[in-house]
Amino acid sequence: MNRTSAGRPAKRVRQACEPCRRKKAKCPGEQPVCSLCARLQQQCTYADEGRRSLTNGTGSGDPIPVSTTPEIRVSQALEDRLGSLETKMNEVLDALGRNSQRPEQQTTTSFMPPTLGGSVTSSLSLSQLTPLPTWENVLAIAELYMLYCDSQPLPLFHRDSFLSSLGNRDPEVIYAILALSVRFSEDQYRDANDLAARTSGYTEVARSLVMRRVSEGPVELSTLQCLCLLSLVDFTNGNTHRSSIHSSLAMNLAKCANLASESHAVLSPVAREERRRCFWSICLLKRLHGMEFDYLDLPDGSFPPYPESPSMPQSRSPNDMTDGARTTDLKDQGIVAYVIMLSEVFAKTARYVRRHGKPTNVPPWSSQSEYSKIITLQMDLETFVPYIHRFKPASLSERTLEDLQANRNYWGPFFLNQCLYHTILCLLNHPLLLSLSLRNFRSTIPEIFLQHTSDLISTHTTWIIHFIKYFEEKSFMVSDPFLGYSAAVVATIELQLSFTENSTIRQEKRDRFLKCVSFVQKLGEKWPYMARLADRLQRLEDAVSASYQPESGAQNKSLLIDLSRFWEILEYSSNSDSDSARRMFGDSLYSEPPTFAGEVSQTSPLPEPFRLGPQQGLSPSPMPQYGLQTPFPAGPPYAIEPGNSPRPDVLDDEFSILAANFFSQGQEFLRTCDNRAGIGNF
Repeated sequence: MNRTSAGRPAKRVRQACEPCRRKKAKCPGEQPVCSLCARLQQQCTYADEGRRSLTNGTGSGDPIPVSTTPEIRVSQALEDRLGSLETKMNEVLDALGRNSQRPEQQTTTSFMPPTLGGSVTSSLSLSQLTPLPTWENVLAIAELYMLYCDSQPLPLFHRDSFLSSLGNRDPEVIYAILALSVRFSEDQYRDANDLAARTSGYTEVARSLVMRRVSEGPVELSTLQCLCLLSLVDFTNGNTHRSSIHSSLAMNLAKCANLASESHAVLSPVAREERRRCFWSICLLKRLHGMEFDYLDLPDGSFPPYPESPSMPQSRSPNDMTDGARTTDLKDQGIVAYVIMLSEVFAKTARYVRRHGKPTNVPPWSSQSEYSKIITLQMDLETFVPYIHRFKPASLSERTLEDLQANRNYWGPFFLNQCLYHTILCLLNHPLLLSLSLRNFRSTIPEIFLQHTSDLISTHTTWIIHFIKYFEEKSFMVSDPFLGYSAAVVATIELQLSFTENSTIRQEKRDRFLKCVSFVQKLGEKWPYMARLADRLQRLEDAVSASYQPESGAQNKSLLIDLSRFWEILEYSSNSDSDSARRMFGDSLYSEPPTFAGEVSQTSPLPEPFRLGPQQGLSPSPMPQYGLQTPFPAGPPYAIEPGNSPRPDVLDDEFSILAANFFSQGQEFLRTCDNRAGIGNF
């Protein structure tokens, strides 16, 4: 956004000399040479009235010809900020020189120079080691940002004016855009090590500039935009704790600045739209990373209108013309708005997952349970989505790759909305989470609830697999990292369901698991966090496979499966990565993650729902079964031989589970796929 927009007071006329102005030092103002420049033995010059009129836009004299290209403006801004650091460094060195003449104070101040000097030198050297590329390359990478990052997931900038206003944006924003988008410019940077070094360099320069802006001011809208970009960069690089710090800082600054309010100033339409986009991007960022955001936390309890959204691209299919006539009285707020709405449900679901299935006194089928409240909220929000933004009118099968690529600004949020919808239901009905949460209701589970969860898990895992296949068939490059998380959630479910004696089902589930892992690996080529997620899935498969014994009835009743491998995949939050914590915190704050103990979870497989068989009347479901096939026992949990577990009475073990129970849980959720067209679509 142009920093000279309406509503900002005019800058005061400069009275400082040019060196002091660049270094933001307090200038005594003597002419022709100020005392500070004389002491530092540097050339002292004062800008004439023509230069001041050019800078302030208030003078009437002819300005001195000065280049105002984007490269010059960005370089001057960097020079001003780094020059200020240089001045402060000189002042520190002068102070140290004076202190060195007083021996009695040497021991007190001797520890200061390495720390402070190293910090300033590091900040200066970052810009020197990682300069901006040529402006043509900056614009090319900015175009890649618009193509692969805009609204995928954050709708941060006003799209139509983004490129034309890039030269007027603060340097920290430009560096952050480069850090996020340069990974898509393989034609310029073919060396992976060089690309990683540039990404890291751009990130650190942006971080250095924006944190100085926060600490010294003035904080601008660009400051919040930069923090959003840095949070996304850090999260996708696996630095989830630092990502949380950046997004929380952006949220706090937005609240302090009352960013949600639009009544305090007269702004241009573009400036107003960017404020809205920045606010909702912060909100969306926090929610997608698993943190809830309450509107009641805002100063006046209100929030701005949703960002502008592109309309759905026209389809060539004649059938869609008929569907298009299916209108309602619903106001179309745009596809981006519905992503933001649904992210509220995902944040609540992420909190549900973080409970690790801890049982409560309220069963999930109760209207007062967290499970029921989340599903109710999702159904309520679904009623606000107009038909035009749903799956059927999108006519994806008729879309060409050229259509998808040319309209990524619509299809990016559309696919995110679809995957959010199905991922929420996969998490809520995850066989592992449900079986853990139902430990207190071993003999009172309603038949309807069993059928309900079985249908939901089968339907919505199939939908995410469908989208993965669609992307492969269309050769559409997915760039939103959240879609990789959706695939990882489904992979954990398919892995559990794949351990069956039925060879046909086993192969089908394994193929689906491998397809999900391959999809996550593909995203890992751009986002390091996705590469780690794919590696975790493979390590999970190895660990679970080692615990499986295929002979019926031969499963070791004391063999445990480490559930922490599941939680590190299912928890898409800023606090779940122990490696990130180790990189972030020092010894005084870092705590080791819980170690896996040989404890047995009192979990039993869910009873299977009864269904009508194909050739008989009412009968049990024809699903293949394995292991324990009885409902929850009314008596004590499984007896454990002495020595197998140090605590056989543990009730809330979220880190381990009997292998026999784990595999049989998966089989209770297996059923024949429903072939009804469109079931479960959104």
